[in-house]
Amino acid sequence: MRHRKPSAIYGIVNKRLRVSRETLILVALAAAATWLVWSFAQEVFFSRDLGRQAAELQQQNAALEAENRGYQRDIVASTSGAAAEEEARGDGFSKPKEKLYMVGESPAPAPARAAPAAGQARVRAAPTRPASQGGKQSGVQRFLGWLRHFALP
Repeated sequence: MRHRKPSAIYGIVNKRLRVSRETLILVALAAAATWLVWSFAQEVFFSRDLGRQAAELQQQNAALEAENRGYQRDIVASTSGAAAEEEARGDGFSKPKEKLYMVGESPAPAPARAAPAAGQARVRAAPTRPASQGGKQSGVQRFLGWLRHFALP
């Protein structure tokens, strides 16, 4: 007769692992639950990432719309001639029968002069530009300087 009880040889139990129907069902349910949790977590992360990207794109769109509005204002100003008039006025031009007043800072009070020495020659100072132009040349003056540069070697 054969022994039907498990026997131990060198500390190893010779017992066959019995897989029951309930064990297989529990393993299948655990695998399905793991898959469901994993797919739900992926969906949540994906949704959060898309929401962040949408918010960034909305901010970029708002910035581009503001920039486009500025460009539209520039286009309207340039087609109406206001930009050319503003540029010409900045260069010192005026309309016919119009008086041009240059408003600038008041000049500094002149210091009291001492009598010049007998041997010193009086040096005439170069005229200074009005403070309103900040020392920049007008467009006409730049053009004349460019023309003089090419005309006279």
